[in-house]
Amino acid sequence: GVGFCAAWVTNVFVNAGVGAIYGNACDMYWAYCYTSDLSAIQPGMIIAVPTEPYSYAAILYGHIGIYIGNGLVRHSASGYVITQSLSSWISEYGVTSTPRWGWLGGIVLG
Repeated sequence: GVGFCAAWVTNVFVNAGVGAIYGNACDMYWAYCYTSDLSAIQPGMIIAVPTEPYSYAAILYGHIGIYIGNGLVRHSASGYVITQSLSSWISEYGVTSTPRWGWLGGIVLG
């Protein structure tokens, strides 16, 4: 639903058998996203910003998605699950903070 990007990410990982790791996008950014080096991004990593300007909730809680490979990010925005190019996700959501990525819960997939 609208404003529930982190819940969507958590549900994806629960359904994949990884387990439930809770928090908002800002929490997950500070806890698990450790690099903005494009050469380090791998499929299954979360990509997040701790704040972004498109809604009051986003200013407070940020935004998060999952890098699915081949230069694509899947995320929940405005009530829809969207697949977007990595470069456009970084341009759109990185206007007020630096996007970073890492392994949710520190669990390396693969």
